[in-house]
Amino acid sequence: MSIIELHNDVRAVIDEGAFAMVLITGTDKVRSGYGNGDSILVDFDHRVFAVADATERFPHASRLLLSNIVSGLQTIPQSSDEWLHYLNGIYASQEYHLKSTLSLIALQKQESVLRAFIAHGGDSSLQIYNRQNKSLVYKTSVNMNFAGRSKHIDSIDCIPLQDQLRVILYSDGFQDIIKHCSIVMEDLLHVPLIEAITHIIDKVGNLDREEYDDISLLLFDIPEIYTVNTKGILMGGTTRLQEQKVKESISIHDYNSLIRIM
Repeated sequence: MSIIELHNDVRAVIDEGAFAMVLITGTDKVRSGYGNGDSILVDFDHRVFAVADATERFPHASRLLLSNIVSGLQTIPQSSDEWLHYLNGIYASQEYHLKSTLSLIALQKQESVLRAFIAHGGDSSLQIYNRQNKSLVYKTSVNMNFAGRSKHIDSIDCIPLQDQLRVILYSDGFQDIIKHCSIVMEDLLHVPLIEAITHIIDKVGNLDREEYDDISLLLFDIPEIYTVNTKGILMGGTTRLQEQKVKESISIHDYNSLIRIM
């Protein structure tokens, strides 16, 4: 599996012009010493991108879910039915206590035709915007199909895509930041990805006493994402001990020091 697994050393990764991702631990998790239950996956071999959000008692469930998804992709599903069968096999085998949301998009390019297969379960989110006119192309809705508790995903959406799109995936913790910082999603569309991510990091760092849950945020641009030629990345789903090492070495105001520019 050509995936780099990150635990503590990096919490934001940016490939300017293609993708940007950041993971921030929630306020209560920092106080209580819990692990970070959010995970992010970028798999460039298969063009699969996802976020997952697990419970505080079993934060590694999100990483396990995403790892299982990417490790089993010896052949890439070619239709909605094939993706549904593949993902439901993973959902069915996930233990009940290992609950996790999932928002996943898989890109498929055939000659000049680009389409996306989208799987979604829980209260994480996936949105697709047109960067030119800032129109919303696609948005998931909250449901209760959590991996671990649910044994299946109801359906896989297949949508056609064009160029000049920005895909945004995030956990429900980012909704707290949208509320506390009065962030307008459309404002994240016209700026370079590095500015979008550092803007969010700075906003979180300047919060006073507002509470927020774990935050996972992934943005990538089409067609620029097809220029990336590197190993994939899986980050998040940290244990209590792994998170303690992060807590000992940084504060939220130091997140910029944990940014890796590719």
